[in-house]
Amino acid sequence: MRGKWLLFAGGTLFLAAGGGALTYYLRQKPAKPVQVVATPVLPPGSEVHLTGSIRAVNLVLVPAPLDGVAEEFPVKPGDEVFEGQILGRISNETLKDTAHEAELEVERAQARVNEAESQLIAARLEDSRAAADSSRARIEFQRAERNFQRQQMLNTEGATPRNTYLKAQQDFEAAKKESDTLQALSNTLQDRVQGLIKDIDLAKKTLAEKVQNLDAAKSNLSSSDLLAPVDGLVISIAKSAGEEVQKGTPDLITIATDLSQLELVLEPEPPILKRLKAGQPASVQVAELPGNGLPATVKSVENGKVVIEFSSPSTLIRPGMTAVGTLKLN
Repeated sequence: MRGKWLLFAGGTLFLAAGGGALTYYLRQKPAKPVQVVATPVLPPGSEVHLTGSIRAVNLVLVPAPLDGVAEEFPVKPGDEVFEGQILGRISNETLKDTAHEAELEVERAQARVNEAESQLIAARLEDSRAAADSSRARIEFQRAERNFQRQQMLNTEGATPRNTYLKAQQDFEAAKKESDTLQALSNTLQDRVQGLIKDIDLAKKTLAEKVQNLDAAKSNLSSSDLLAPVDGLVISIAKSAGEEVQKGTPDLITIATDLSQLELVLEPEPPILKRLKAGQPASVQVAELPGNGLPATVKSVENGKVVIEFSSPSTLIRPGMTAVGTLKLN
């Protein structure tokens, strides 16, 4: 029995030693090298086809004319616009308040002019009546004066009753008093008319100034309207309705003009990029314009991008579309 146990223990030790040796052998055996398949290098003159985005060459930027909040943009990117068309509005509460106050000032100034003119009409009517009364009183005074002078001469000669003389004297004095009073009233009314004329002139001058201020306020307020400076195609709008706008933002709205001159922007892999150069010929294929492609020229190769310039024969081709540029490797 003891011999069996010794035999079993010996076999176990042998197997353990064999397993350890195998493990050691496998660890020491060099790994099989991984084969790297090299990317084939395209020979010079090979054509590559790269997809990119079309952009406009001639751009006009519409800046923000004032600080405020974008109120609305009745146009959107891709819309055709004409010169003078409203592209959007910027709300500025200060300008609105100023324009409203200017309107109130004009209304008050106009009311003062209207009131002064009404007073002038009434004063002229009163002056006309007073002038007529003064003229009548002056005629009565002149008649009473002549009668008094006659009675005075007769009284001196004793050729008229004293009572008649005294009555002529009383009539003369009463007529003189009335004439003087009405003449003074007429003079006062004439001065008032002249004063009202001056008041009206001053009120009208003030009104003109207020109207000028209102026009300026309206002009400032109208500057919140963004107008298209040229005919063209809206490329982008930097803000949305409700967003704050800072005065002077240069590219609030971008408009493309002369869509016959376009560019295609490509971003090839570095190995391809370094085998392209500015000035080399190329072609541009647009799905919307079937054919063999449009002749083009590489404008620049920099900053990881290739820019191809080409002329578009159709208004169907627009900025933002996708196209395929074909170039030959150097």
